[in-house]
Amino acid sequence: MVTVGLALPVAQALWPSIRPTVSPVFLAAVMVAAWFGGLRGGLLATVLASLLMDYFFFEPVRSLFSFSHREDVLRLGVFVLVAVLISLLNAARRRAEAVLDESRRFLQSTLDSLTTRIAIIDGRGVIVAVNEAWRNFDEPPGVGSDYLSADGRASGDAAEATRAAAAGIRDVLERRRDTFSAEVPEGGGWFAVRATRFESGREVRVVVAHEDVTERRRAEEAKRAAEALRSVARLALAAAHEINNPLATIRGNLDLLGRHVGEELARTRLQPAFDAVERIRAVVARLGNITELRVSDRWPTLPEMLDLQASSSPEAEGSDGPSRAGPSA
Repeated sequence: MVTVGLALPVAQALWPSIRPTVSPVFLAAVMVAAWFGGLRGGLLATVLASLLMDYFFFEPVRSLFSFSHREDVLRLGVFVLVAVLISLLNAARRRAEAVLDESRRFLQSTLDSLTTRIAIIDGRGVIVAVNEAWRNFDEPPGVGSDYLSADGRASGDAAEATRAAAAGIRDVLERRRDTFSAEVPEGGGWFAVRATRFESGREVRVVVAHEDVTERRRAEEAKRAAEALRSVARLALAAAHEINNPLATIRGNLDLLGRHVGEELARTRLQPAFDAVERIRAVVARLGNITELRVSDRWPTLPEMLDLQASSSPEAEGSDGPSRAGPSA
C-alpha cells in the first residue's frame, strides 16, 4: 500500500489548490496499486484511500464516518465506485494478458514441436515468429529480419531458385495467389518451401515452411539413375546378343581358313583378323556386364558418350565368347 501512503502527503500539499476533493490523487494511487497488485491490491488500496480521505480531508477532520456535508458522502461514494471499477478493469486486463501470454506460449510450443522449419512473416515481409528448428539451422534470419531480402541473397546455382521462391512468396503476401510451393537448394541440401497466407483482423500473415527433402530427392535421383542403367543395360545386352552370333560365325570361318593356308600367310593376314575378333569379343562381353553409367572424359569436345570399360564389371573380360587367340595349326 506504498502508493496510497505516498498519495497522502501529495494530497495534503495540494489540498489548498484542489479542494473540495482530493479523489484524483488517490485514484491515481489506486490505479497504480491495481496495475501491479491486481484486484486484491486495487480493492485494498480503495479501502485505505477512502479511510484516509475521510479522516484527513472531510469535515470533521480526524474522525471517521461522521460527515458534516452530504456532498462529502457523495464524493466518497463516487470515489469508491470509480476505484472499484478501475480495480476490476485492471483485473480483467491482467486476465486477458495472461490468456494472451498462454496463447503465445502454446503457439510457440506448437511451432517448436515441428521438425519443419517455420517462419511467420507480416505484410512487409518481416519475420515476426520462428520455431526452434528454424533457429537451430545454419545462421538463419531471425525475428525482425526481412525474410524476402534474406531469401534473395543466395549465390551460385541456388540464386535463381531462391529469387523465384522470394517472388512467389511476395505474390502470396500481395494476394496475387493464395499459396506457393517450390523446391530450392539450401545449405548443401534441398528444401521444399511452402507459403500460406492467413489474415488476423486487417493484418496479413504468411506462414513459410522449409521442409528438408534432401533424402527424397537423392532417392528420386537414385531411382532415375537405376532406371537409366536398366534401360542402357537392356539395350546393351540386346546389342551384345545380336553381335555375338555373327561374331561366332566369323571366328569359325577364320579357324577353317587358317587350316588351309600356310603358317606365314596365317601370321601376316589372319592374325590381325583374329585380334580384331578378340577385341570385338571383349567389347561385347562388357556390353553384357554394365553395372553403372560412367561418361567418358577422353574426348571433351565430343558429345557425352558411355565409358564402356569404366561402366562394366571387371569379370566381363572372362565372359562367354570366342577365346582362342589365333588360327588353328
